[in-house]
Amino acid sequence: MGNVGLAHRRLSIIDLSPLGRMPMANEDRSVWAVFNGEIYNFQDLRNELESFGHRFVSRTDSEVIVHAYEQWGTDCFNRFDGMFAIAIWDGRHRQMVLARDPHGKKPLFVARSGNTILFGSTLASLRGWSSFDRRIDENSIAEYINFGYIHAPASIFANTKKIRPGSFVVYDDAGRASEGIYWSLSHFGEQQTTLSEGEAVAKTNSLLLEAVRKRLVADVPVGAFLSGGVDSSLVVAMCKRLGAGHVKTFTIGFDSKDFDESRHAEEVARYLGVENRVLRLDSSDLLSYLPSVVDYYDEPMADFSLFPVLAVSKLARSEVSVVLTGDGADEMFGGYERLWAAHWFARYSQIVPSSFRGTISKWGTGVPSKWVSEFARKSQASSVAAFFGEFLDLSRRFGANRLLRDGLVGQTPGERIEAFSRGLNGVDPVSAASLFEATHTMVDGILVKVDRGTMAYALEARSPFLDKALSEFAASLPNRLRFGRLGLNKKVLLKKVLAGYLPDSMFARRKQGFTPPLRDWFRNEWKEILSDSLSESTVRKRGFFKPAAVQEMLARHASGDNAFTKPLWAMLMLELWMQRDVNQSS
Repeated sequence: MGNVGLAHRRLSIIDLSPLGRMPMANEDRSVWAVFNGEIYNFQDLRNELESFGHRFVSRTDSEVIVHAYEQWGTDCFNRFDGMFAIAIWDGRHRQMVLARDPHGKKPLFVARSGNTILFGSTLASLRGWSSFDRRIDENSIAEYINFGYIHAPASIFANTKKIRPGSFVVYDDAGRASEGIYWSLSHFGEQQTTLSEGEAVAKTNSLLLEAVRKRLVADVPVGAFLSGGVDSSLVVAMCKRLGAGHVKTFTIGFDSKDFDESRHAEEVARYLGVENRVLRLDSSDLLSYLPSVVDYYDEPMADFSLFPVLAVSKLARSEVSVVLTGDGADEMFGGYERLWAAHWFARYSQIVPSSFRGTISKWGTGVPSKWVSEFARKSQASSVAAFFGEFLDLSRRFGANRLLRDGLVGQTPGERIEAFSRGLNGVDPVSAASLFEATHTMVDGILVKVDRGTMAYALEARSPFLDKALSEFAASLPNRLRFGRLGLNKKVLLKKVLAGYLPDSMFARRKQGFTPPLRDWFRNEWKEILSDSLSESTVRKRGFFKPAAVQEMLARHASGDNAFTKPLWAMLMLELWMQRDVNQSS
């Protein structure tokens, strides 16, 4: 490895002085580091390192990294409590070390260009290299159309990889790479806790309070996103309990009552006595963020809620530099309805033989209840993994085999979850589905959405639910502590913790989530951009999808069939990304 270059653009959060600038070096300048994120336990580590004789010149958490690596080598990464993408140049051993935090909150890409190794927090930083390889990984296209995101270590580019969460890669002087794993959430999922519900509630409360406390440390103003749901409300309530001073919260409101939770957020804010900023948006406001979605996200993503994340991040950045979020609670504590449904399917499939499920399914699909009919339609699945995978499969109503060109069909979510589950030791199928959410959907879907959306406006998002100690405990929860002994509820522990901070009456409602009226937009405001972007000639030019299948999907959607909104959205976002990233290079 010949010349080495490290560059960094800093968002100053701890120690705003010039001493905090990176690259950061140790005393004899033999170890250099650049780093994106926060190390929450940096002060404890600093005290320990100073006892070993290390000398510091700043108050930053970034300086702890170089000394920790100097003291403990790659063992240092498991000592870090935080979110990070780190690059360390070890001049003594002539090696480059790249590491990513346990949950993958912070992105880290690496690519080879001839004899050169390129790495960065964004693909944009790599694309600027003149010889960067822009060939598309077609296997990633297949994964994208099935999942709506591309899971690490793959990326949209064939010669570019993502460093896996909880791992590090060492490149020696000859450019050879060796990977190490220092932390795995699945490991803790294989060790179920035997605590009673009361004990688990107390432990959850204690761990989450400490996680919030650590994330309030900053030399800049700190606020929080507040949707009015259990997760964000609990985080804000704990900020107040910890005496966080003048807490500011930020909420997006929508003109459609179908997914507007702003009034619930305002009710929580009033009860807690926090200053809440609400930005109300209509469909035209959301559509105005489309160029930003394409600009700020490194890879195409099929998550509709990219829009409000960008909007609330822009709102928050006008007043604070750091926000706390509720990300990770649904995955770790059983908040998703699909996890709850999988829990019931596991029971149902043990009682009802597969030979009878077809008849019951036909009856159930005619029931007016959307939940019952959807459960019935999926209930013929051969396993919990196959059942759960249907909820994650963007193309399930049309079929990836029909949509993707011949030879380009990857694993379905059900197949991926099945393979993932087989790699776990003694984990029941529902807990395996929860671990899959936390290590796949959350990492390369939810966290990418929030990190890119907030950093687009130089806003740092911190997630207390993804605290290392808390997530290790949450991974060990049996289903009785996620859904209750009778299986009649979701996020049982968090709701019981919340009862110590807010009245139950504020949360006696179903989770709404964000689902914009894309089906209506595609028939009205976006009709032209959709038909142009997915025209037969454009689809044929890209070569990923069967033109006739795409045209059939467009025609069926135009005639009133709403089953294809998600795959149409996914293909549109892919085409818009291709127009920017590929066309600009030609």
